[in-house]
Amino acid sequence: MWYTHEKYNRVVNNTNLELLDLKGELESKQAKITLAKFLRANLGFTVELISGIKLAPYQEVTLKGFFNRNFNMCVWGRGCGKTFIASIYCFLQCIFEPNTKILIAGPTFRTARFIFQNLENIVETKGAELLAQAFGAKSKRNDQFEWRINGGSVTAIPLSGEKIRGFRANILVLDEYLLLPEETIKTVLMPFLVAPQDMAERIKVREIEDSLIKAGKMGEKDRMVFENKSKMIALSSASYSFENLYKTYKEWMGNIYSDDILESKYFISQMGYDSIPKDMIDETIIEEAQAGGASTSSFQREYCAQFTDGSDSYFSAKKMYECTVPDGESPHSRIAGSPDKEYILAIDPSFSNSPSSDYFAMSILELDETSYTLVHSYAVAGGNLKDHIKYLFYVYKNFNIKLIIIDNAGYQFIDGANESELFRDARLKIKFFDFDTEKEGVEYEKELRSVKRKYSAKDNVVCFRQIFSSDFLRNANEYLQSCIDHKKIFFASRTSAYGSFFSRATSLKIPVNLTPFNDIGELIEAQDDLIYQTKKQCALIEVKSTAKGTQTFDLPQHLRRSNSASRARRDNYTTLMLGNWAAKAYNDLRNIKVEEANFTFVPRMIN
Repeated sequence: MWYTHEKYNRVVNNTNLELLDLKGELESKQAKITLAKFLRANLGFTVELISGIKLAPYQEVTLKGFFNRNFNMCVWGRGCGKTFIASIYCFLQCIFEPNTKILIAGPTFRTARFIFQNLENIVETKGAELLAQAFGAKSKRNDQFEWRINGGSVTAIPLSGEKIRGFRANILVLDEYLLLPEETIKTVLMPFLVAPQDMAERIKVREIEDSLIKAGKMGEKDRMVFENKSKMIALSSASYSFENLYKTYKEWMGNIYSDDILESKYFISQMGYDSIPKDMIDETIIEEAQAGGASTSSFQREYCAQFTDGSDSYFSAKKMYECTVPDGESPHSRIAGSPDKEYILAIDPSFSNSPSSDYFAMSILELDETSYTLVHSYAVAGGNLKDHIKYLFYVYKNFNIKLIIIDNAGYQFIDGANESELFRDARLKIKFFDFDTEKEGVEYEKELRSVKRKYSAKDNVVCFRQIFSSDFLRNANEYLQSCIDHKKIFFASRTSAYGSFFSRATSLKIPVNLTPFNDIGELIEAQDDLIYQTKKQCALIEVKSTAKGTQTFDLPQHLRRSNSASRARRDNYTTLMLGNWAAKAYNDLRNIKVEEANFTFVPRMIN
């Protein structure tokens, strides 16, 4: 269903009927103008003519919305083509409006690059020869992709630090809007739309008008009215109702219905998988996603484009949001630890090299006096064991790791790391100690005293293996839930969302060659994203009881059945649970008192 508020109703001239009235031959200039009008009025035909792509009716309507409104939002389900329609709009806008500067940004540079690369694929496709002729020079750097077209440009950049403030654009395309920091949108992005593209021309026109009014040749009412051509396009899946996307969605929806908002124009498109032609989406994927129930909150958000409150999962998404440190406040995500802080490292290894395997996951918690914060994560599917060892070396040398907890089957990974050339050259060997964290009462106190005598951070005796028994899983998950409910565990703020944090982090000397990232900027962005993804994984966890009363904590069945490389995973949730449990054990270890046994004797001479 499409709705237009009455304030947007206007008489639209039928360009095609007007062109039918033309008779005879046209001069070259008039022919060009006539062709431009026809192509602008028939966007579907234009796209097919210059790129060979045939648009569906809903895509053509969406493009018209983008052209005619200042603020545009597409809340579309997965598979509905948000990235595709943004790519089409980019080249159409530049063709019909010369000198247009389009800026593509997202929570990570990878997100922004995806739209840019989609545009490249369209231009390089057979049948897009006319479109390819419109584009000029193209440049790609680690921090910026730019393609010049018709006097303007399409630029993809990372939305981090202060650098974005130096860019100028009149069209903003923001992908994954739900992940963008609210403060960045208000203080950095929105000001882009204040300064018009044709400022110099406007000043010149106003000067001429002033002189004409002064000479009495025109009145104030006859001044030219400049149209605001600046635009923002927000693309996103649906989010939880407590997040900024929903807040912006409601605000823009209110502006559409408001009789007081007349200058700025708004367009909102909200479409689920069942709103688009059936042949444009893979039905098998929908059937698989629906296997867990079409009414589940994850399916409603991801595929039906419906906002949910997030209160129906074992780990409440809303409570985790409340436990997230606001952007601009510390602690923020870390790529190196603070010298005055202590850290817990949790590892859930995966030894498969298949891209569809589980993540090899790590989580690092920063300890405070009464709480702890997730500040660093690692998640790689199908990676090489040598690369995982490199990353362990990087975090162990750059964080003040006081305790390591690892899945019981992961001792081989630590042993392998100790035998690696990297660790041997550094004369570093991580040592194990036995620690039964499942004991209770007096037995647990005895265990703590015994462990405290073995544990030694100075000698790297800091690692213990955790057996995943049914009792441990129940206790550890209940404890994590309790810590979230009572705000004992927190999730770090985004480094990339706050200029001074980002600048400080990029000035650190980090061995990026030990990580899977190209530069320090990608490493920072990945940490911000992985902390968010950890919360997302937690929100998917379901608890079920077997016939024998044993509880299981896992992803919904329909998600577990997927074998694709992009399937949902839970390994960062597992390391968070492990790290949270280890933080409790470490605090207990610090607080337990071990009596020193002093034995003395009096020597006596025997004759």
